[in-house]
Amino acid sequence: MNGPARWRDGWLERLRPLAAQRTLAVAGVIGVLGALATIGFRSAIVLVEWLVYGDRSGSLVHIATGLPGWQRVLAPAVGGVLAGLLLAWARRQPERDKGGDYMEAVALGSGDLGARASLLRALSSAATVASGGAIGREGPMVQLAALCGALIGRWRNVPVPRRRLYVACGAAAGIATAYNAPIAGAMFVAEIVLRSLAIESLGPLIVAAVAANVVVGSLTDFGPAYHMPALLLGHGGATLALAAVGVLAGLLAPPYLALLDGARGLFGRWQGPLWCKLGVGGLLVGLLSLAQPAVWGNGYSVVNAILQGGWVWQALLAVVAFKLLAVAATTGSGAVGGIFTPTLFTGAVLGALCGGALHALWPGLIPVPAAVVVGMGAFLAACTHAPLMSVLMLFEMTESYSVVVPLMAACVLAYTISRVLHARSIYATGAGHGQHAPMLAMASDLLCLDPPVIGLGSSTGELAALFQRRRWQHVYVVDGEGVFAGAVSLHDFAPLLAAGAALAAPWPAALLRVDYPRVRDTAPAWQVMETFATHAGERLPVLDGAGHLLGYLTKTDLVLLFRDPVAGG
Repeated sequence: MNGPARWRDGWLERLRPLAAQRTLAVAGVIGVLGALATIGFRSAIVLVEWLVYGDRSGSLVHIATGLPGWQRVLAPAVGGVLAGLLLAWARRQPERDKGGDYMEAVALGSGDLGARASLLRALSSAATVASGGAIGREGPMVQLAALCGALIGRWRNVPVPRRRLYVACGAAAGIATAYNAPIAGAMFVAEIVLRSLAIESLGPLIVAAVAANVVVGSLTDFGPAYHMPALLLGHGGATLALAAVGVLAGLLAPPYLALLDGARGLFGRWQGPLWCKLGVGGLLVGLLSLAQPAVWGNGYSVVNAILQGGWVWQALLAVVAFKLLAVAATTGSGAVGGIFTPTLFTGAVLGALCGGALHALWPGLIPVPAAVVVGMGAFLAACTHAPLMSVLMLFEMTESYSVVVPLMAACVLAYTISRVLHARSIYATGAGHGQHAPMLAMASDLLCLDPPVIGLGSSTGELAALFQRRRWQHVYVVDGEGVFAGAVSLHDFAPLLAAGAALAAPWPAALLRVDYPRVRDTAPAWQVMETFATHAGERLPVLDGAGHLLGYLTKTDLVLLFRDPVAGG
């Protein structure tokens, strides 16, 4: 081989994508598809609201205010019944298509989501949201985006850890699209769902979130989720005063979580049909809306109004009391939706009340909108046990850097206090280890197909071509019956090729490493980890009981498999 050809082939070899690079590319595709699914769901909700109410504002509070009392009561009840029927239909799907929540699919399951069940759950959520249910719409938006990742994982037939990562990438894309917050979207999944900041998982999450954000920026005029007035915080006393908001948030988050758990337990003890439960939950929301129309929806428009100021403390207490009851009725009845935005609503009112009190004691020290933002972030951190994500989320949702320092202090304080008082976060499943717990997994759960394989007695030219096509450090060798015989190292083979070995002649048998590490398909994950401890390579061949080569597994997939217990332990 002449010099230019060798130089060209060398560069082509360097440019051939590795497994990690292919994962990043797939994450980008998932981000695009997840963003499109999320935008589609949001548009569908607006369309339903226009068809039913003749209103395109997107504000359910505005819609509720304009309805007569009987419609204000009836709409959430009817929507709840419809949502319950759809949700019951989803639960009757065959086992393979039942799916589940994306958090369970990532943390405990096989990384698979049923398409039919997920779509029915999204329709159920749409019925609840469009009829005024006091729940966030981000839940089904993220679920649909995660479904895109699950479908790609199923299509590519990747191992379970990689499939879970694809679902997580979809979830990150959904959150980034729902809140126009790509950094926080990636951090939400990393800190809450994966419980790991390992680059093997964080890198694809960031790529998916960024890709989703690019799509949103190209197709919509979506700006910051919350519109902040111009703020100017003074000296360090403002930071210390706002940190007190974090202390209060940490103390109040456990009762808030207990309220939601109590509502679920109350409805759970009722043996009635699902459609009846959701109908009663909607009816309660409708009755509450007679006194306070602001209980409709996720509270987004009310939070924006609070940020602009002008609310007296009596109005704030009234709206948060009614809203908490409405959220408890909606989520407790079993409605599908997000709890993220209602949690932000509660934190906003808490911050506004604290800000008003601090302003009365020390006029001019703290702008009330700053206290609102800090209250939102601190209460979110206290409920999710994810302070880093909460800081990033509020920064991106408001694009207000001036409150970041007190926000950081308040979030850490709120998280610390809440974690002591209430060990479980709002997203805790309490499921422990599922059927795919890492210590119970086997090598077959991590199996990848199509390794570079060559037969005994093949020519030197065939071996050289295989090394050139596949950017691997080792090629696996099998006999005529597919039994694994060992491996040939590129490090050993390259000098032979450079010396001008005859390409038509068989490659020398002395190159074969018969002691090359390998694992059985039934080997438990801990045994695979022990094998990797004495093997510097990225991959291991996987054999069946007769010694036939089935495929290979990667160290990256093993890291992804053990990621959650290591982080959570």
